[in-house]
Amino acid sequence: MLNRVLPVPTQVASGQCVEVELFARYPLKKITAEKSTTAVNPGVLNGRYRVTFTNGNHITFVSHGETTLLSEKGKLKLQSHLDREEYVARVLDREAKSTPPEAAKAMTVAIRTFLQQNANREGDCLTIPDSSATQRVSASPATTGARTMTAWTQDLIYAGDPVHYHGSRATEGTLSWRQATAQAGQGERYDQILAFAYPDNSLSRWGAPRSTCQLLPKAKAWLAKKMPQWRRILQAETGYNEPDVFAVCRLVSGFPYTDRQQKRLFIRNFFTLQDRLDLTHEYLHLAFDGYPTGLDENYIETLTRQLLMD
Repeated sequence: MLNRVLPVPTQVASGQCVEVELFARYPLKKITAEKSTTAVNPGVLNGRYRVTFTNGNHITFVSHGETTLLSEKGKLKLQSHLDREEYVARVLDREAKSTPPEAAKAMTVAIRTFLQQNANREGDCLTIPDSSATQRVSASPATTGARTMTAWTQDLIYAGDPVHYHGSRATEGTLSWRQATAQAGQGERYDQILAFAYPDNSLSRWGAPRSTCQLLPKAKAWLAKKMPQWRRILQAETGYNEPDVFAVCRLVSGFPYTDRQQKRLFIRNFFTLQDRLDLTHEYLHLAFDGYPTGLDENYIETLTRQLLMD
């Protein structure tokens, strides 16, 4: 609703620069002005240009002074000097789209996180190649739509485990653009899309990449082993919906609880029978989420003891 009523800036500067080698995996033959056949000399580029690759393919791009043609040891190279948020928007244009909005917002967070996790540093700038092995980048300025989506998530990252994304493949730790668009079509927000793709990570800021989930891997492994054993009993219970992804996190203070939106189970530790009871109890809250029994503490506790005491 907010993005329908509040103005969103389309030019957002982070103050962090990114140096990008464009077309890093494709050797360049020559660069000409768009309507010329004469190769341009190395230097700063302003205007519309045509790149011809040694494989015979070509592409047209626009530069407003941010891209420089270099010649190093007889080889041509195009290098763009971009603000970090402009970089994110250009990757969004190249790897996905600016619609639907919630999927695009999730994608910008994934792109920004991947940059932070994988870029090298050279002086004050981050450096990363334009490549399918990293992230592909539009050689031309970002579209208004991409800049708008990037502005909505400015500085946000998803801290924690390594972040990946793919056009169609959906696995834990990899955001699928196809699935993200489907989730957005079902009314899910960008943070819910991110939580599904990266259950062990947390929303954070670029300058403070800290996850709010301190993982308990042994607890998650124990639960993953128990789930198939419990399935026969639980599938007979109305409202049971086994979660595809979830995380088990250490509780800093207070009582164990379930974060249903982020699909996270918070327990104190994983040493005692009480810890296993707490974990099973919170798992059942998640598994029955959206059904009345998921809020019935007596029902959940009775079922917890049945599963662990059998």
